[in-house]
Amino acid sequence: MNSFELVFTVEDGLIVIDRDYYRTKEEQFKQVFSEMDFIGWYTTGDVPSPADIMVHRQICEISESPVLLKLNPVAKNFDQLPVSVFESIIETVDGDATMLFVQLPYVLATEEAERIGVDHVARMASSEASESSLVADHLTAQHSAIKMLHSRVRLVLDYVKAMEKGEVPMCHETLRLAKSLANRLPVLHPDRLKKDFNEVIDWILFSG
Repeated sequence: MNSFELVFTVEDGLIVIDRDYYRTKEEQFKQVFSEMDFIGWYTTGDVPSPADIMVHRQICEISESPVLLKLNPVAKNFDQLPVSVFESIIETVDGDATMLFVQLPYVLATEEAERIGVDHVARMASSEASESSLVADHLTAQHSAIKMLHSRVRLVLDYVKAMEKGEVPMCHETLRLAKSLANRLPVLHPDRLKKDFNEVIDWILFSG
């Protein structure tokens, strides 16, 4: 999917779409995205206003049944994305044909990475939200795992050094296990491991 801004003028307080500009953009898009069809238009705000209806009437001259997508940039409820979808219907009100908007249900088709990212941004953007995001929880768990791994490796290293100094009895089985663990390091590509490790640390420091 794709979108572009429309050129318009304001006449007597009403928005008038530049149809010539739209037709030019439509022709350009059709040359590149020939499989795409016109769906509708979007704007910011809460519920549709009379000004939205005036614009929608003009959009209906382009497509028979366009949808209106409303994006609310000042929404306080982050339980779901501040997005609403509407379609228009014509009903008789006081004997006159009147255009009305009907809100449509929708389902978000997203991947796990997108959901985690949206959750993190939404919670961090809300000054009233005290709970941490899924990203922060995930990085905290990684940080704890890295700290525990570091302490275990340090324990093995200190034990081997103590055997070298004769401070503890020599245990060949333990040494074989330690050597087996050390032999895995070349398989992990140390340069890449160091880079990935530093990136995780940067994320933890940034999120903290």
